[in-house]
Amino acid sequence: MYRNALIVALLASLGCASSFVDPTGRQNSLDTSQREYTNFIRWGEIKRAAVYVEPEYVEEFLSYAPLFEDIRITDADFDQPGLDPSQDTAAVEITYYAYSLTGMQEKRIVETQNWTRHDGVKNRWLVRPEIAAIVEAFQASAN
Repeated sequence: MYRNALIVALLASLGCASSFVDPTGRQNSLDTSQREYTNFIRWGEIKRAAVYVEPEYVEEFLSYAPLFEDIRITDADFDQPGLDPSQDTAAVEITYYAYSLTGMQEKRIVETQNWTRHDGVKNRWLVRPEIAAIVEAFQASAN
């Protein structure tokens, strides 16, 4: 009887311990937002990626969409975003491997995504994009 109670207590404590790894869900929601944004960029779905962009940057971000149509991203490497101690901001470095349909030369482009959490406990994360760096990498080689 004592042994069964000990096993139940141990299993319960393990369950509780794992649920408090990210009790606010901030890391999980950041991971999801960052992954979805990066995948939208990778597949050239700029309008869908704009959902994750800080409102003051959306217009400029969308202005790159026509230029981006000539770019194909073949791969993207990134680490898990790390939250700052306040758990309200995070930065993650992304390395894109891409080529232009007109140039057919693959380029390695590094972008730092700076994320900020909005709406209190809703865990909505938005990015200040550096999409210009991707497009400019190809415009520089075209000139």
